[in-house]
Amino acid sequence: MNIVQIHSGLGNQMFQYAFYVALKQNQSNTKIDASIYRHRPSHNGYELERIFAVEPVHATIDERNRMADVGKDWFSVFRHTIGWKRKTHGQLVIEPNPSHGWCPDLLHCDNCYLQGYWQTEKYFAKVANQVRKDFTFRQPLNAIDMALANKLTKEKSVSVHIRRGDYIKERRRADYEVCTAEYYRRAVAYIQAHVDSPVFYVFSDDPTWGQEQNIFPKDTIFVSGHEGADAYIDMQLMSLCRHHVIANSSFSWWGAWLGQHENTITLAPSTWFRYRERPDIIPDNWIKIDAE
Repeated sequence: MNIVQIHSGLGNQMFQYAFYVALKQNQSNTKIDASIYRHRPSHNGYELERIFAVEPVHATIDERNRMADVGKDWFSVFRHTIGWKRKTHGQLVIEPNPSHGWCPDLLHCDNCYLQGYWQTEKYFAKVANQVRKDFTFRQPLNAIDMALANKLTKEKSVSVHIRRGDYIKERRRADYEVCTAEYYRRAVAYIQAHVDSPVFYVFSDDPTWGQEQNIFPKDTIFVSGHEGADAYIDMQLMSLCRHHVIANSSFSWWGAWLGQHENTITLAPSTWFRYRERPDIIPDNWIKIDAE
């Protein structure tokens, strides 16, 4: 049996679930463990089954404890977070340094508890169709969002994701780059040079910043009204756009990846983290834009 830990926000949960689907192809007795949200509630908690048509198999507490010795107390959670590991009835596998590239051998794990982010489609390329099917949004859009969705599918729409919020807080700035105004200017210029009459739709946790930077054309639409438990609707609407400008965010990564249009242009920042690289996070057919 294998167990894949689910943790962090929605975009990361989706990478972990996709890894679970890929691993399950090789080891059918593979389960997920989302119990960390009982100890460390973050973002909107565990969201996969509320938002998507997925029904993963959950490990029991006994299975989880046997596999990785992850106890119920804070100390156990902490020691696994910093990388403490030992063999019990299985092997605790913590994701290797992503700067060294992805590790395909992990898809053949057996009797492992796997903890990581797995942020590359290379892990689930062979089951991509299944992942797309699983990530079907459960809830129908309301009338206002449906009207917007119809526009997105008919126009030469371009989703633009600006994430600042938690990224500009001091504790996160040590890890994450914040996409600059220059990055978005270059991305807009690229789209305008390659797409006739594009219409930009900006999704952001800081729309005021986006409006003040003199980046976007006058007809740009700033999408709002989706917060808290409804924040995922931004991803759903992004996925309907024809082209994408993403931030260094797993949330907008999935908004772009779930898109169904042909000949899509997806632009992504060349630098994802401040002091470490993830060379495999950007798919080969996406275009990297420097932000300097």
